[in-house]
Amino acid sequence: MQWEDLTAPEFAKAVKKAKGVCVLPIGVIEKHGNHLPLGTDLFTARDLAKEAVKKEPAVIFPPYYLTQILEAKPQPGTIAVKGRLMLDLLGEVCSEISRNGLKKILLYNGHGGNNSLLPFFCQLALEEERDYTLYYMNVWSGTENDREIARISKDKYDGHAGESETSIMMTLRPGLVKLSADVPSQGRPQKGLEGLEPLQNAIWWYAQVPHHYRGQARLGTLQKGKVYKDKYVAALVRAIGLVKKDKRAAKFTRKFFSKVNH
Repeated sequence: MQWEDLTAPEFAKAVKKAKGVCVLPIGVIEKHGNHLPLGTDLFTARDLAKEAVKKEPAVIFPPYYLTQILEAKPQPGTIAVKGRLMLDLLGEVCSEISRNGLKKILLYNGHGGNNSLLPFFCQLALEEERDYTLYYMNVWSGTENDREIARISKDKYDGHAGESETSIMMTLRPGLVKLSADVPSQGRPQKGLEGLEPLQNAIWWYAQVPHHYRGQARLGTLQKGKVYKDKYVAALVRAIGLVKKDKRAAKFTRKFFSKVNH
C-alpha cells in the first residue's frame, strides 16, 4: 500500500481497497542528538504507518519532510524551507492525492515542530472549498494518558531524541541508533527564556535546547520501544477506521460553504 511501490494498475486497485483514504506520514530532516539519524521523525511516521495499514488498509504517501524546522538551521544536516513554500507545497500535494481518487487525507505527523504548522494548514481548508477532507494526528496522539506508557517512561526531560524516540528507533531502525555517541549532558534543558511567561517567542526552543537534544537517551530500551510501537500503531489503526466511516466532516463542510457562498 506504499504509493511509490505500486504499478499504475495496482494503484487503482489500492485506492478502492483503501476506500479512498490516504495516510500522509510527515517528518522532517533535523539533528536528533548525536545518537539518532536526521530522519528519525520521518522514519517513525512512515514505519508506524506501514504497520497500521496491514490491519486497516490505506495508501501511504511517499516520504515527506519539507515542513517546519527553522529552529534547527544552526545544526548540521537540517533541511529548512520558507513558511509560504511549506504551506503551498503541502497544499499542492494534497490536491494531487485527491486528484488520484483519495478524497480523505490523514496527515500523520512525527515531528513536534509541526504542532503549529499542521493545525494551521488544516484550518486553511475553510479558506476555500476543496474536493477532499483533511484529518490530522500526531504519532503520539491518543496515547498521552496511556497507563503502560506512563509506567515505563522514566525520562523527566524527554522531549527530543530522549527515552521515547531512542526506544522506538531501537525497534524500528536499530542499525541507525548509535548510543555510544550520546552526550548525556547535552540532553539537559537550559533556562532559555525562563521568566518571560506567558509571553511566547520563536527562539524559545533554541534558547532552551541549544544542542537540539532534550532527554536521556540511555534510558531507552528495545522493550520500551516495542510498547511505544504497539500503542502508536493501535492508535493509528483506530484513526484510519474512524476516517473511513466518517461522513460528518464533509457534510458540515459543505453546509459551511453553502452559507459562505450564499
